[in-house]
Amino acid sequence: MTSIEMFKGAKWIECTEESEAPLFRKTFEANAGESAKITICGLGFFKLYINGKKVSEDLLSPNASNYSERDTSAFEYPIKDKMACRIYCMKYDISSYLIEGENTLAVMLGNGYYGQSKQHNEGNVAYGTPKLCYVIEKESGNILCDETTLSHKGFITENNLYWGERHNYTLLPEGFCKNGAAPSGFANSRVISAPESDYYIQTSPSDKVIRSVEPKLIGTLDGMALYDAGENTVGYAVFKGGEKGKKITVSYAEEYLGGQKDGMHFIENYQTDEFITDGSEREYIPHFTWHGFRYFKVSGAEPVRVDVVHSDCPVTSSFESDCEPLNWLYDAYIRTQLCNMHCGVPSDCPHRERLGYTGDGQLCCEAGMMLLDSREFYRKWLYDISDCQCRLSGHVQHTAPFMGGGGGPAGWGGAIVEVPMKFYKTYGDKALLAEFFPKMLHFLDYLESRSENGLVWREEEKGWCLGDWCTPDSLKIPETLVNTCLYIRFMQQTIQAAEILGRQSEAAHLDERIEKAKRAVTVAYYSPQEHTFCGDIQGASCLALRVGLGDEKVKQRVIEKYKKLGMFDTGIIATEALIGYLFEQGENQLAFDLLSSKKEVSFANMAAHGATTIWEYWNGIESRNHPMFGAVTKYLFLYLLGIRQPESSAGYEKVIISPCFVDGMNRAKGHITTERGVISVEYEKIGSTATVKAYADPKIKAVFEHNGTRTEFSGEKTFTVEI
Repeated sequence: MTSIEMFKGAKWIECTEESEAPLFRKTFEANAGESAKITICGLGFFKLYINGKKVSEDLLSPNASNYSERDTSAFEYPIKDKMACRIYCMKYDISSYLIEGENTLAVMLGNGYYGQSKQHNEGNVAYGTPKLCYVIEKESGNILCDETTLSHKGFITENNLYWGERHNYTLLPEGFCKNGAAPSGFANSRVISAPESDYYIQTSPSDKVIRSVEPKLIGTLDGMALYDAGENTVGYAVFKGGEKGKKITVSYAEEYLGGQKDGMHFIENYQTDEFITDGSEREYIPHFTWHGFRYFKVSGAEPVRVDVVHSDCPVTSSFESDCEPLNWLYDAYIRTQLCNMHCGVPSDCPHRERLGYTGDGQLCCEAGMMLLDSREFYRKWLYDISDCQCRLSGHVQHTAPFMGGGGGPAGWGGAIVEVPMKFYKTYGDKALLAEFFPKMLHFLDYLESRSENGLVWREEEKGWCLGDWCTPDSLKIPETLVNTCLYIRFMQQTIQAAEILGRQSEAAHLDERIEKAKRAVTVAYYSPQEHTFCGDIQGASCLALRVGLGDEKVKQRVIEKYKKLGMFDTGIIATEALIGYLFEQGENQLAFDLLSSKKEVSFANMAAHGATTIWEYWNGIESRNHPMFGAVTKYLFLYLLGIRQPESSAGYEKVIISPCFVDGMNRAKGHITTERGVISVEYEKIGSTATVKAYADPKIKAVFEHNGTRTEFSGEKTFTVEI
């Protein structure tokens, strides 16, 4: 849809004064009780008020996207791909906000991702400066945005997603959003051209204040009060003002080291907000960003609370057992994933980068879909991935929406295969899979174009070409091995998609490519003397085994290695592959032992160091809030609780309940909420017997399976089995 179609011919406007957060105001006539809706887009983010009341609880709207074309030549490495663009608009029913006679619309704009002129990695990646368009459709006549919507430069002097905000409330025009007021300093707006893009009504959830926590004062640092939110989280501290002209300064960090008089150290993430108060009793918060933090230091006021802000994707699962490392893993993954869901984008971290890395996102997408109410969130992100695919070459960017950033051809770009396949399996949406099928084939052609003699060797010129990432020690696993094994996996998945869609002929050529790539990996990396691929460095053999390479001897070498090692030596890609492969092969005890390990490279080690979210690196350097290693959380449900769909099922039309019983866990329970209802499993082991209480919504065809015995059931059923 074009801008003209979306907004019924309304004009786009901007403030005539230079401003990062302009204010807009429009008075109009209406009848009390008449039906009225507004379609509105304020770029990058907006807040909308009618007669002094904020419309909806939505924050950081609209969702981020590839807004329009821009110059990408100045990025860290230049991208010349031809990508698609879209802009999301919000639609609200405002009937209940209207009164008889004169009414007032007011809007506050902020930069968001659209006007991001400063960030840590890529620098100025801005699309443009803040701008606004809207149409009010009501029974008594439409109100169109134009130059008669008045504008003001506002009171927010700086707003940046990464660096924070600066507010001076003494500059706020009195009565800015109130009806009947006549605030000074407003003038006609400037009419501008509409951004060239496709326009859509947003269906993915916006960010909201999800909950609040009470911070604890733990001391003073640099003359400022130091607070602990009690968990690594996202959002901001809330303050109430005092006398006019008082300055409140607050800085945020994930980590605080100290306790000794001279040993305090506050590790900042460049996130600082400043507020100059106006003497009112208002709450002081950032309007157009969130912060990723556990600790914050503040001068000038005491915090009222901490508001936790992220996309409104409710938790629809639970897990609890008598194995504390697994309980921590589930809780930490849920918290980490939610901390990294903002503006319709699954990010890598909520502070330093906060970008939709396609590598991180594809690894965690199945867990995110399974454990959260996130169907529309991931549907939206799928279109980000699609928009970031080059229409000419098939190349898929490392971030979606595209904001720069490094990665690799398969472990990142392969999201265009992995995510639609997991979306189909989770929700049963065959139409969406059919829409993405040609895009999947186009991407596979891209990987083939970057291959030599069956091996994927490169990506874009002067660009990154990662294989795996974040290994416990320096990366040693060959990038080409990783990318080629993933290439094989994605071809296998695309063949499955073709079979689901009845389009086998379009993927028939992939069988020959798969065999060619398998031969190339075997020749280049397999040692028949050692029965390993690359000496099984950092999970290399497992990546090969999972796509059908190797034999029983290779499998046994992997098992022997990890039984002896007792912890991970893998990066983000091989960790998920290793745990998945072990469970798939029936090596349940070893998979459990690795997940629950308390050795140095383990989830329990993160927990032992006080972590409440999953770390970017196993040793805790860099970010303390990255979800990617948490991709393995899905296996708590798929295998330890045993909630799995058979190959013939999608959208949980059918389910097999088959828990894996392991030494070290005698009790476990959990549930997921599917398209067709709730599935739950609870079991307890006593000696050689296990009692399993299973529930599957009657709309689901459920089977309980143990030691080759299959029993169909519906609703709740208790089974007693020998183990």
